[in-house]
This record gives sequence, C-alpha cells and structure tokens, in this order.
Amino acid sequence: LFENVYRIIGAENGEAWAKVINAFSTLGYNLFWKILDAADYGVPQSRERLFIVGLKKGEFIFPWPTHGPESRASRPYHSSGLAVKNLNLGKVKNGLGGRHGHLLKQIPPGLNYSFYSEKLGYPNPIFGWRTKFSDYLYKADPERPVRTIKAQGGQYTGPFSWENRAFTTQELKRLQTFPDCYEILGSRQKEIHQIGNSVPPQMSRMLALSILNQVF
Repeated sequence: LFENVYRIIGAENGEAWAKVINAFSTLGYNLFWKILDAADYGVPQSRERLFIVGLKKGEFIFPWPTHGPESRASRPYHSSGLAVKNLNLGKVKNGLGGRHGHLLKQIPPGLNYSFYSEKLGYPNPIFGWRTKFSDYLYKADPERPVRTIKAQGGQYTGPFSWENRAFTTQELKRLQTFPDCYEILGSRQKEIHQIGNSVPPQMSRMLALSILNQVF
C-alpha cells in the first residue's frame, strides 16, 4: 500500500509514473490506483491523495465512500466542528499577528483572503482576485471538513479556526484523526510538519480493512 500526491502521475510527462509501474511489474506486482478524498471516508478534512495497492495475484477494488453524497447511505461528511468538540485546550492564543492578521476576524467561515476582493463585493478591496494562494487567510467552516492541512506554510496559511485564531496542534491531530493520546514531538512547526505530511489514520484504517477483506 502506497500513498503520494496525485501529481506524481503527470510528473515528467508521465515518464516517472511509467517507471514506477514497470519497476513493480518486474517484481511481479500489478498496481491498482485511485485518487481518494479523505473526507469521503470519515476524515474531517478534504484531502485528495493518490493511493496504490500492489498485488501479485488477484484484483483489488477500492472501498466505496462511507461519507458524503457518493456514500450509499448519503451519510454527511464528518464536520471539523464536531471533530474538535469537547477538546480541553486550556488557554489558547487568540488572533493573528503581522500585517494581515487582523483581517481574519471579518472573513466568514469557509472563505479566504478573497473576501476582501472587488469580485466578492468588498467596498475597499485589499486584495486582487486570485492574487494569493487559496489557503491564504482561509478560515475553516465548522459545518464542513477543513481543507487540506499543509505540512509547511507561511504565517497566513490556513486552515484557521472559526474562532479567529490558529488551530492548536491538539485540534490539528483531531482533524487528521490521530488519537488524543498520540504524542507528536518537537516545536509547534515540527508538529504541524509531521501532521501535514501524514496519512490520516482513519484513511489508513479504511484501506487496511479493505485489503484484509479482499486479499487475506
């Protein structure tokens, strides 16, 4: 079982992907792959990644979504607000610093810096339309999964909490589906780096169960 960013498929005009397939083929493996969104499997985060399962015999079918409009029971997505509910945070730092930190407060949940653009009707535009990356001052909507948690980013890289502050690492662990008891070491930036680089445990669980049922 392998995971990576889906852009690997098109890297080097597809030559890199062909090398991956050929390398495993010489070892007797057939590769089955699909781009999956973690939100479709109970993770309170929209996170699209490429997943590959290699088998020496037989076929593999990726699991059907358990959440969202494509799920068989039309089960709603696991929302970010529900994910971090009842988490004892103690004292947290409110607001953001720097030149644009004060702007976060007015941004509605689910939007980003574009709230302050002419296109969205802001009377005195601060930013031009699509002049920043999409996570710039992005504030999460508690009723929906958050956008992808980044391993690295600048001072204004979201997601930020709907409470107008940065998410704590405890909250980010919940949004990535790590158990509260799971210990991540290092500075805050190193903790975020590890969380953002990881595969959500709930996603790993769903694929492991699928492999268990189909292969073993």
